[in-house]
Parts: sequence; structure tokens; C-alpha cells
Amino acid sequence: MIEYITALSQVIRKPLVMRHTPIHIQLEPTTFCNLNCKMCGRSKYFSSSQHLGLEQFSRILKQIQPKKITLSGVGEPFMNPDLPEMVRLAKAQGCSVNTTTNCTLLTPELCDRIVQSGLDLVKISLDSATSETYRTIRGEDRFEQVLDGVRTLTAAKKRLGRSKPFIRFNYVMSKDNYHEIGQTVELAHTLGVDAIYFQPLELVGIEERYDLLVGDLRYEDFEREVAQALHLSRTLRLNTNLHRIAAMLPTYWKKYQMDTRREDGRICILPWFSAYVTVEGFIRPCCSFSQTMNADMGNIFETDMPDIWNGEKYQQFRKLIRNGKRPYPICQNCVPQTLRDIMRLSDILPGFLK
Repeated sequence: MIEYITALSQVIRKPLVMRHTPIHIQLEPTTFCNLNCKMCGRSKYFSSSQHLGLEQFSRILKQIQPKKITLSGVGEPFMNPDLPEMVRLAKAQGCSVNTTTNCTLLTPELCDRIVQSGLDLVKISLDSATSETYRTIRGEDRFEQVLDGVRTLTAAKKRLGRSKPFIRFNYVMSKDNYHEIGQTVELAHTLGVDAIYFQPLELVGIEERYDLLVGDLRYEDFEREVAQALHLSRTLRLNTNLHRIAAMLPTYWKKYQMDTRREDGRICILPWFSAYVTVEGFIRPCCSFSQTMNADMGNIFETDMPDIWNGEKYQQFRKLIRNGKRPYPICQNCVPQTLRDIMRLSDILPGFLK
């Protein structure tokens, strides 16, 4: 508990030098992936792939001693055969653990291992309610395979008498799928999924795909679909963040148009409690930097984490953010979540950190 109180104090005060290593890390277990999704820059920025080893994972865990871990990054986490053991090790140290998956590899045996590992939250990347739209976005039709994976994981929880992991859909909204937001709410309800987190597109780094991902999408159509899906989710009592999407749609629309003008005065709080760790051990401010090296703060396999966390690069980054600056293009196109946002979303999306 003391770590959370300290982190809260630091988020509020925003010092340049921190008293504790980050309480949350997003750790990349692999850069291998079995899909090639059109909104992902992996194929553009990665020419080779690798897994994080158990020994490396243990070293990171020992150095940072986080309270929450998000085991995901550029690749498909379950392509790393050691992922369930990583979860088990982290849980043994008292961590809350979540991961993201495209849900194409969830065999009955793996689902049993996932449930038995103690994983708190699994976020299933599903951006469609039909096979056709799935194929358009993901490059091949594995829609039914994903649904079977959800059913298999749910069955494993029931058979083993466990309430976890909490199962959530993650839905990235684009011109190809905005019209299926409501259908996906219905699908999640039918499958017994606990919640859906709807995500705006991130176009920084893949600007050349604007026509492919946004194209002729109209604000009025987007707004209508969000409003209808929000009403449906409330009727079905399915937890989502659609209320926030609806309330902030004008701001998110600027993001879709690559309009970096922001008038809401939001200041990112992640540099005071969270860090992103790549499979190679590089420390970056957040997952938005997963595909760029220009914000490396240091490497945890070469430098102790406290020295990186309180190093000159991190202090300068915090100073700029604290002063309302947005030092990188990815920051300029971001709609950062405030402490209030995170606390509210955590109430309806357990384990939430994105």
C-alpha cells in the first residue's frame, strides 16, 4: 500500500527525482507475431524478432519491483512459450498482471495454464463483429478462431473454479469497423466477455496509412455509431469506456485528423509511475514509443533501473511534461489520461491501465 501512496503523491507533486521505481511497467515478452494488422507498425519498424527469456524477466522484476505489470508490446505475447511462467513468477511477488492477445493461439491446454497462472486480466484484440471486417483489418480470417479462444478460456475458468482472468475486448476504431461498434457490444455480451475498451487510432509513425485507416470516415457517422453503442452497452449492462469516447469525441477526432492543437490542458502523468520495457531491455516513457528508439532512457541490462528512472534524460522529460510541453510527435498527437480518468476507468474496467 505504501508504494501506491508514494506513487499518488508523486503524480500529484510531479517531482523530477523519484523516491521509488515505477509501480507499473509494460514489459514486452516478444516481438514475434502471427498476424500483420493494418494499424500496427511492426512490419515497418522490425526486421527481426526475439523472445524475452525467463532469466531476463526475473532480472527486470527484481530491479523494478513493480506492483502492476502489463505483459504486452509489439508482438503476440503467447508466442513466447514462457509467458504463463512469467505470470506465475510475477504473481508470486504480489504483482497484478495483465496481458493482451489476438486470441488465435488459445488451445485448451494453454487456457488451463493461463487460468492456473493467476493472470488477472486478458485483453483480447478484436476490432470487428464479422469475419469480413476481421479479414480486412487483420489480413486473414481467424474470426471464428478468436471466438473459439474466448469460449475455451471462459470454459477453463469455469472448470477450474476461478473467477480470473477478467476478459476484455480491445477495439481499435477505424473507418473499416466503426459501423460494427454496436454489433461488437452485442457479441461481447453473448460470449460473456466482461468489458470492452475502445481505442482511438494512433497514426504517428504510420502516417502514410491515413487513407487506409481513416480515409472518408465522417465525424457525424462516427458520432452516431458511438452514441448508439453507448446506449446499447448500458441496456445490456456491459462495461465499456464509450461514455468517455462520446464525451471526448471532438478531441479524438483531432487525433484522427493529425491535428496536434490541444486546448484541454491535459498533462501526461505516466512519467511519474509507469515505464515501458522493450524485449531488448530499453526503457521508454510509454507504449506509444514501442516502435521508436528516439526516446530510449537507458537499458536495464546495462544500467540499474533507479539510475535510469532518475537519470538526466528522464528528469528532462519530466520537466518538459510538467511544464506543459509535448517533446515528441507521439506526445503531440496524444490525448493523455489524467489521474481522474484512470481511477474512473479502473472502477468499471478492473485491472485497467490501457
